[in-house]
Amino acid sequence: MKWLIVYPSILLILCISSITHATTMRQQGDWYGYWGWNNATYSDSDIHFKGGDHDFTLHNVSAHDHQTEVSGNEIFHSYLNLGRLTIPQYNWRFGYFVTNNWSVSLGFDHMKYIMVQDQTVNISGTISKPGFERTDPTLGQQQLTDDFLTYEHTDGFNLISLETEGYLPVWQWQDKFDIALFAGGGGGVLFPKSNVKLLSGERNDEWHVAGYASVVKLGIEATVWKRVFVRFLGKFGYADMSDVLTNSKGDKADQTFYFDEYIGSIGYRF
Repeated sequence: MKWLIVYPSILLILCISSITHATTMRQQGDWYGYWGWNNATYSDSDIHFKGGDHDFTLHNVSAHDHQTEVSGNEIFHSYLNLGRLTIPQYNWRFGYFVTNNWSVSLGFDHMKYIMVQDQTVNISGTISKPGFERTDPTLGQQQLTDDFLTYEHTDGFNLISLETEGYLPVWQWQDKFDIALFAGGGGGVLFPKSNVKLLSGERNDEWHVAGYASVVKLGIEATVWKRVFVRFLGKFGYADMSDVLTNSKGDKADQTFYFDEYIGSIGYRF
């Protein structure tokens, strides 16, 4: 199902790149920036753990994101309080229009990834740590209890990326309001602060470049007053985290998975 979205987005990028417009509110030489929030979903993935006393793989591990819970007026405290802006799942991006309706940008996507606790998954490989011994490497089952594994990228599953976008204006009123569709893609490095506790060992919690991700995206943007705009978009990506730190001794994990990210934001062109 994912490719039913990805392929049309690539075709839309090609179509937009071949279209020029006599008038547009996105002019060559303009800059823009936005701030927003997201939610995300993740495909199941195999996670391989390797260290001095273990070399095993957990198969088809499920995970979810973590939304900041709010109710009533708490939305202003949690999402619009300058002292708490980095607590929810958030996004920022700055871009430049290299031509009319075509931009390049640098941005930061702060998502959160939490392994579903206490799920039972297939396991293969060996463990020699006392209390968790596994000498038969063939496929078996393992419940992911707190003492066996807690695994999160909650500070977070961070993507620093260069991306490009092409815009297709579909409606404009004077020089104050408009609506445009856009599509694009890009990629960058994954810089998580992974929180991992494996086999009742020490909890690891440090910033580290763990891999890379590539994305394609589709969205709609509305100029609500001259240069102020709001946008809603979906990103569809592939993450390769080949270097996740699991403790301070150099033990590591690696995994690959797909993710969807849905973003709402407000920005300004200047």
